[in-house]
Amino acid sequence: MKPSLRKARQVPESQAWLEVLVFTALALAIPAWLRPSDPFWQHGDFAWPMLGPLLVALRYGFAKGLASVLLLVAGQLLLRRVDALVTAQDYPFGTMVGYALVAMVAGEFRDLWERTNEQQKLQLDYVRDRLDTFTRHYHLLRSSHDRLEQMLAGHALSLRESLQAVRSAIGQLQERRLDKAARAILGLFVEYGGLQSVSLYAVEDGDIIGEPLARVGQTQPANSKDPMVLAMFEQRELISVAQLQSRAEQSQYQIVIPLIDVNDRVYGVLLVEQIQFFTLRESTLTLMAVMAGHVGDLLRHALANPVMGPDEKPYFHAQVLRAQREAKRYAIPAQLMKIRATEPSAQAERVLEHLNATRRGLDVYLYDAQSLTLLLLMPLADELDQAGFIGRINSWSVERLGKSLAELNIQVEEQRSLPVDEEAINHFMELGR
Repeated sequence: MKPSLRKARQVPESQAWLEVLVFTALALAIPAWLRPSDPFWQHGDFAWPMLGPLLVALRYGFAKGLASVLLLVAGQLLLRRVDALVTAQDYPFGTMVGYALVAMVAGEFRDLWERTNEQQKLQLDYVRDRLDTFTRHYHLLRSSHDRLEQMLAGHALSLRESLQAVRSAIGQLQERRLDKAARAILGLFVEYGGLQSVSLYAVEDGDIIGEPLARVGQTQPANSKDPMVLAMFEQRELISVAQLQSRAEQSQYQIVIPLIDVNDRVYGVLLVEQIQFFTLRESTLTLMAVMAGHVGDLLRHALANPVMGPDEKPYFHAQVLRAQREAKRYAIPAQLMKIRATEPSAQAERVLEHLNATRRGLDVYLYDAQSLTLLLLMPLADELDQAGFIGRINSWSVERLGKSLAELNIQVEEQRSLPVDEEAINHFMELGR
């Protein structure tokens, strides 16, 4: 598109034509007034009458420059015809045409330069627009990044990693009593839950007792009659302001977290008075509720070796019930698997020993060497994880022993995804042949 001069210079069209007439009139009148004997400046070094059209061509381009030249020539011929110019000279058509061509060339280059400038201006406007858009997106992205950091401040690791940290921290304690483990427990919840002001109290006979065993931030004395505390003891689960909206305004707490084992015994309670705003969401609450349940189980039992024997069957059963509850309440996946060697052999025993040696961090095994039966509880695992697990074991058996699991008479007798009914769990717990 060829931009007009009026648009480029913001000069009204009427003003532009008025200037064309003025410059042309001056180019016609001034030479005749200054040199009446030589009004066409034939004997000079430059045909000064053409200066007007040249200026018009440089200012407004080829079209108006041509109009100015034609008007100038027409005006000069008209003045000669009416004897307004007293001169014996013939009209210098050749000279005027030459200078007219110079003016036209100047006007054409002016138009070309104007088009180039207009294109560059459009490109500059585009670049500025893109820069503004990029700047806005950059600040939006940075703001989103800062907000994301705030949201993840207390939830930097996955649920699997946080539960591994719970087991590791409490497993290193010499005594599993709540008063001895209070600081370690509270530290885990502060790290993974984004808690800012919280205290940990012991619980006996369904009531909060004594002074806080550990606390972070400025906290008030425990209030056993607080509606959120009463709701926690009634429901035996984590209570937040979002779940208790009708009475939340009367509560001094934002979250009440019970340390409860699989048998619903409450060992302690965390009274959270302040929490980072962006961490008060469902995923964080689920994380803390599951952590609290595992802490309660660890306070009740000493899990020295996650690969247990038949004498530790009650505790393995309790772990299955814990995973069953989490699957029902929080939709956290877990898998049960029973692997048995139907015909005893050294190679079959080697496969089962390899399974025990390569246990995943959160998995809990119960191994009966007499019946060559292995029970597996795989928390935080779905059916694809279970299938991948079996595939890896079969590949290892083929690579190391040259036989598949089926050729070694090792069968996966049961594969279940929690939750299941109680009868299915009892059947799964059977070890005999």
